[in-house]
Amino acid sequence: MATYTPNYKLKKPAASEYYNIQDFNENADKIDTQLKIGEQAKTLADTLNGSMTEAQRDITLLLQRSLISFEIWAPPNTQVMLQQGQLSFSGTVGDTMELTASVSALGTWQMMYVYANKTYSREVRLEHIGQTRVLAAPTLAASPWAYIAKLSAAGLAREAYALGDTKSVSSSLGTYDMQIIGFAHDVLTAAKAGQERAGITFQMKSATPANYFMDENIYFANTWEQTNMRTVQLPAILQSMPGDLRTVIKQVNKYTAVTGNNIGKTTKEKLFFFSDYELCGYSRLINDYCFGQQYEYYRCGHTPNKSTIYWLRNNISGPNGKENFLVMQPDILQPGFYRCEGTYGISLGFCV
Repeated sequence: MATYTPNYKLKKPAASEYYNIQDFNENADKIDTQLKIGEQAKTLADTLNGSMTEAQRDITLLLQRSLISFEIWAPPNTQVMLQQGQLSFSGTVGDTMELTASVSALGTWQMMYVYANKTYSREVRLEHIGQTRVLAAPTLAASPWAYIAKLSAAGLAREAYALGDTKSVSSSLGTYDMQIIGFAHDVLTAAKAGQERAGITFQMKSATPANYFMDENIYFANTWEQTNMRTVQLPAILQSMPGDLRTVIKQVNKYTAVTGNNIGKTTKEKLFFFSDYELCGYSRLINDYCFGQQYEYYRCGHTPNKSTIYWLRNNISGPNGKENFLVMQPDILQPGFYRCEGTYGISLGFCV
């Protein structure tokens, strides 16, 4: 009597039975059907596997693209456009002064930005997956003080601006151009790890007319710290400056030597006068080694002379214990010195 296979029920005639072609054909049909089903299953599996691989590749690409971006630092309301072939990005910078531009390719991009109706352009590069910070900085003259301060605090001021760049400031002195004379030069009073120095030091590009005394007391016998200029006049000038500038001016430590005294005095200043050493690289006083470094702008060969005589903050004891203060003269590099009640010009500085 015939038996059957357990899986596909193929007929197996008994040894005592005669060969039957119909049994063979039925078995062949069953085998053919199962082979076709297996073939179709393999094709479907291969298709699904390919689709999964392609989907994973698409997901990976999307993830990579989401990780490629520019972090653009620019003043508020700056319009930014990026272009690389057919790829592009556009956006407007908000109050944080930062704009994230997610793009889909590494390499060189053309960046155009518009601020205060002036258009700027430059090439920027993305060289790795992740975020790359770039500056969309207008000129110093056009930059708002908050943006200048942001770059200064981040140590990026030199990337955006150059020594000698100027920005106009109005105060009770009048309207004068403030000029960059140093980067990361002056020590902050409130220094912290990673930010020990103010990012930018400014000085008036020209001096005021000779209308200001250091101290009106003809018997004045003290130092810079006690002068009327430092305690009364400079604070009043500071208060007359625009609020957005006052907000970002940093207090710094200034060392002022005293004649014949190798200790001197360190004061905390927002507006200040300069020492002869900071401008000229040497001092008429004994303890010149205490004056720190000459500003980079003047180390590069520029001279600190202005069109009028202006006060410096160093004092030299004169006859009868009366104090004379150094001045920078228009025509010679060697500072002179005059009585504190005399009237001379101002070329003040501050840090941001």
